[in-house]
Amino acid sequence: MSEWHAFGIISDGKEEHMMLAGAVGDFTKSLVSNPPSHLWVRQVHFAGLPYLVNMYNRVLVVATGSGICVFLSFLLQQGPAEVCLLWVAKGIEQNFGKEIKEWVSRHPKEKVIVHDTAVMGRPNVSEMSVAAARNWGAEVVIVTSNPEGSRDVVNACKSKGIPAFGPIWDS
Repeated sequence: MSEWHAFGIISDGKEEHMMLAGAVGDFTKSLVSNPPSHLWVRQVHFAGLPYLVNMYNRVLVVATGSGICVFLSFLLQQGPAEVCLLWVAKGIEQNFGKEIKEWVSRHPKEKVIVHDTAVMGRPNVSEMSVAAARNWGAEVVIVTSNPEGSRDVVNACKSKGIPAFGPIWDS
C-alpha cells in the first residue's frame, strides 16, 4: 500500500465497481497512464451526504463537474427514492468519457437535466436547482459542488422553502 485517497466509487450493485477520478496529481495521472492490476477499497463505508437520498421519496440531486460521481450509483441502481439529476459540467463527453455520458443519457428525460457549459454557456445553477426542484416536485435537494456553489444552491433552495443539503466544508 503506497497511497491513500478518497474517491467516488460507483457500483452497479452486482459484481462491478468503478472509480471516477480526475487525473490531476501524480497518483491519479499514474492510474490513467499505468493502471495497477488491483485497487483495494475499504469494506466499511462511512455514511456520507448521498445516503440522504434514500430518506426521501422524491429527490433532486445537483452535481457540478466531477461531483457527478457521488450520484452515479443512484442512477445505476434503483433505490426506494425517485431521483432527478441536474448535472452542470464543462465538455461532458471530452472530460468524463462516452461511457458516463451514455449512462446519464439512458435515464428517462424527465429525470435528467444535463447542462454542458462548453456548449450552452455558464448557467445560474442556483436558479436552475430551484426550478428543477419545483418541476420535479422534489421533497429535498442534495448538492455536491465546490464550497461556493453548494452554499449558493442550498441558500437559494431554502429561501424558496425547499429543504436542501450540501457538504460541510469546515469540518
